[in-house]
Amino acid sequence: MSCMTKNLQELVKALGDVRGFDRLLQKVWEAKRRLVMKGKKAPCLVRGERGIVFPARFCGTALITVVSATPGKVICEMKVEEAHTNKMGTLHGGMIATLVDNISTMALLFTERGVPGVSVDMNIAYMSPAKLGEDILITAHILKQGKTLAFTSVDLTNKVTGKIIAQGRHTKHLGN
Repeated sequence: MSCMTKNLQELVKALGDVRGFDRLLQKVWEAKRRLVMKGKKAPCLVRGERGIVFPARFCGTALITVVSATPGKVICEMKVEEAHTNKMGTLHGGMIATLVDNISTMALLFTERGVPGVSVDMNIAYMSPAKLGEDILITAHILKQGKTLAFTSVDLTNKVTGKIIAQGRHTKHLGN
């Protein structure tokens, strides 16, 4: 495992300890604790053959695998599960928006500055459906990181066909 991927793993772990970082995160960890108390296997942050697998501190119930992480670019993958779908059986638009938001934030965290920022603007173009059971790749690029603003682009593609599912742009305020 590369040093950068290991650093990202430590960062994701540390974010889990920040009180109030994400209320959803707190719910995920409470559910994990309850499972452990019942003697059931709970999701945890582990190293896999292809990278880091983590419960969605960032993305609800999704299990995301970090395939690669370099400053300015993060590539992740996930399988579309029933909890991620809409009534039509395809990846829900809200889940796509969550992935754009959170994977672009992860890319910002994995820069020298390491600041998550606050969302200023986000837009998403939905181009094709991702069906239940399909594997998708999520690639986040930092287009520009200035003194107070960062501009990111996130592509969601079907891992097998390469067909683009959605493309998002996310602007974040980084503070002073």
